[in-house]
Amino acid sequence: MVQEVVRSPNGLIKYFKVHDLIRELALKLAREKKFHTVFSKAKGVHQSDSAYRRVLLESCGTQFMNYIDKMSQKTHSLIWFGQANNLSKFAEFRLLTVVEIVNVKMSRTTELKGIDRLIHLKYLGFKDCQYISIDCRCLSGRMKNLETLDLRSIEMIGWDLPNIWTIGTLRHVHVGVHGAIRKLPLKANLSNLQTLKWLETTACRRSQFPNLDNLLKLGLTTLGDNDPKWDGVPHLLKNLPNLVSLHIRANMLTYNDVCIPEKIIYPRELPNYCNLKTLVLQGGWAQGVTLEERWLPPHLVKLKLEESRLWEDPMPELGKLKSLNKLELHGSVYIGEQMNCPEGFPALQTLVLKVERVKVLTVGNGVMPKLKYFKKFGYNLRLSMPRELKHFERYNVLPS
Repeated sequence: MVQEVVRSPNGLIKYFKVHDLIRELALKLAREKKFHTVFSKAKGVHQSDSAYRRVLLESCGTQFMNYIDKMSQKTHSLIWFGQANNLSKFAEFRLLTVVEIVNVKMSRTTELKGIDRLIHLKYLGFKDCQYISIDCRCLSGRMKNLETLDLRSIEMIGWDLPNIWTIGTLRHVHVGVHGAIRKLPLKANLSNLQTLKWLETTACRRSQFPNLDNLLKLGLTTLGDNDPKWDGVPHLLKNLPNLVSLHIRANMLTYNDVCIPEKIIYPRELPNYCNLKTLVLQGGWAQGVTLEERWLPPHLVKLKLEESRLWEDPMPELGKLKSLNKLELHGSVYIGEQMNCPEGFPALQTLVLKVERVKVLTVGNGVMPKLKYFKKFGYNLRLSMPRELKHFERYNVLPS
């Protein structure tokens, strides 16, 4: 009844699907048990004295406000899609533990207020939103249960989030790459923090760092200038014994001028370097720095390289990574026109190629024996595959 669609590189189920009849049955039972309901403009907002634990709104903000007094007393999860005329009204739901605002576009910039009154909130997220701003001073220590804060798609006032670091329950913090955090308070209690994206490299230029022993995922980005500060990054990495995912990003607008230093590409200062599972490097490598398998984490599962401008074909070295499950190459990752995979890639299941200069990819016999998903962008890249992979020359079969 429940079928797996896609697994993550770590082997966890990422997407699954159910039969349409099973879905309808689940929705019907959820409504009967007052667990979940959907309000939409197309279906109309039905008048009901019933309160539901989970509520999903679809472009019906004004209509829904008529029933807010009834619903707000028992609703714990609120997901808001589409147009909304009075978005700040969700602060009336005092028992909310989950709030997700998706694809909401306002006609003018709207500042959300009253968020700090939601003292039971555990998850606050915004996805694909426009013209919404939030004063981060409202995210205060009153929200003592907040675990996940996702602000990647909205404009923020007070980028450094000075008040949220007093929330000892925080586990995952996401901000937009163009509004990366520039400062971490030294006395903050961040012992529960597991994800931090994005942190500017200038914030690493400190002699001390707050307690980040449990940090698992870290995203670092440079400032929007031609002289980024990398010198504090190795010192920061020494204080992250449990890191499993590292994302390094040179500013997108300065790829032609900024190079990621070798000591950052191969972060051997990381105490748990051998156990690093995911590595993403976006930005040019300095001339003379080559990709060598012996300096990469031996148990790497996912690797993404973008705009590296390598002078040597990276595929022979990458093929030596025995645990590599997913590989993505983007932009001018290699300045040559032909890449060859003579051997290796024993565990590779997903390959994504969005290369600009490469015209030919040649794969030898017995290479990539476990390849399941392949996606290439553009028509200039010609494939030469062994017989068992010939179907990938005709179809791109990477699930969306």
